[in-house]
Amino acid sequence: MKKLAVVLFAFLLLSSTGVCRAAGAVLFGFEKDTDGWRIPDWALEKEDSIAREIAVSSDWASEGKKSLAVTSEFLDKKWSGAYVEIEDYYDWAPYGKIMADVYIPKDAPAGLKGKIILTVGEDWKWVEMGKTIPLTPGQVTTITADLKPGSKDWKNTVVDDSFRKDVRKVGVRVEDNRTAWKGKIYIDNIRVE
Repeated sequence: MKKLAVVLFAFLLLSSTGVCRAAGAVLFGFEKDTDGWRIPDWALEKEDSIAREIAVSSDWASEGKKSLAVTSEFLDKKWSGAYVEIEDYYDWAPYGKIMADVYIPKDAPAGLKGKIILTVGEDWKWVEMGKTIPLTPGQVTTITADLKPGSKDWKNTVVDDSFRKDVRKVGVRVEDNRTAWKGKIYIDNIRVE
């Protein structure tokens, strides 16, 4: 009985100090296949949407041995973006942030940026991060967005518990270098914490 009381007291102490919380989870590591990720049909029909194909690649990985490679063909002197997504239902109520590792090769031009895009709720609201994150050729960049209520990381959106309890799509877009370039963008280790 004494041991149970000590364990219960320790749990309550850890819970009240915030040490005891939901552990992070890797959602997509792309070790076997594309995990259901795709280029949406609407994107294939738009001139400025320049993702051409996706595949699992062992050329680069931030976690494990493989990643998602997005073959892209950026346009010269105009905005273009390579967008990929997965559609499913996610309840991220226990988590406070989402992250994705993005790598662009050394030969990629300067000026590429990345962001995470979510589709949330019964009305399937498209929600982009409010800012794009600069990507450095030859280096991995971790794109991070806050999911906690009151977060200012999402454009024109009030983030509350219902926002993170009903995520319907997760997407990553690399965009806007205004320089013609054809190459692969690598995405890996998409996770929540």
